[in-house]
Amino acid sequence: MKAFYESRSSQIFTGEMTRFPYPLHVHETVEIAVVLTGRCVMEIDGKTYVLTPGDAAIAFPLTPHSFDEVSEDATGFSAFLPADTIAEFSSTFHTLLPDEPVVRKKQFAQEEAMYAVKKLLEIGEKKDEFARLAYLHVLLAYLLHMMKFHSAAAYRERGLSVKVVRYMYAHACENITICSAAHDLGISESHLSHLFAQQFHVNFRSFINAIRIDKATMLMRDPFMTLTQIYYLCGYDNMRTFRRAFVQETGMLPAAYMRSVRAQATQPSD
Repeated sequence: MKAFYESRSSQIFTGEMTRFPYPLHVHETVEIAVVLTGRCVMEIDGKTYVLTPGDAAIAFPLTPHSFDEVSEDATGFSAFLPADTIAEFSSTFHTLLPDEPVVRKKQFAQEEAMYAVKKLLEIGEKKDEFARLAYLHVLLAYLLHMMKFHSAAAYRERGLSVKVVRYMYAHACENITICSAAHDLGISESHLSHLFAQQFHVNFRSFINAIRIDKATMLMRDPFMTLTQIYYLCGYDNMRTFRRAFVQETGMLPAAYMRSVRAQATQPSD
């Protein structure tokens, strides 16, 4: 399975864990998941983990991860935060990786940690940033204390990864090649190709297509945009190439997908 780059807001999010499977992806933020009821199966950096009530997981920045299965009765807590949110943990997120990114219930379900999860769920999207940061600090302290770490494949590579994904997200809809991208980034083609294979588990072209199709699905929400305009803005030369890439990413023809999202947009809200 290939990973796609998800551009997330630099703002902190705390709230309910996803209730649906979510494909393999990477982003620059730290992601925390704590299962409270039910069961979910996550893939993190190529390994599969079954999470049951009381288990917690952390996906470090630019670590490929997915929610492969989420049971119907699953509930839990989720958080997304920039790696530098809490200075005490910034170095850990930038220079280290956990040997195991999951902390099991018998280690994690301490009274203070679960209380922090409960309070963070109560805060949700409220603008109580001081309380949110305080409880995140407690939660991260417990989680990271229970983990063992190793040096991130010379952490300079992870800094390069950030630079690469930002470049790709900014230029994916242009006529770029692995040669031109490597030149702009100041590295060799082989180095760039190796980074995609080892860090993101996907090749250069597939990464571009994932970003382009993600943009296309956003543009389709505009009722004044035509498919011709959309495929052109997303970097495709013709409808045939666009259609093939779109089906590969979404499993639907672009015209059918566009009709679906526009129909949903015109439905009256309850």
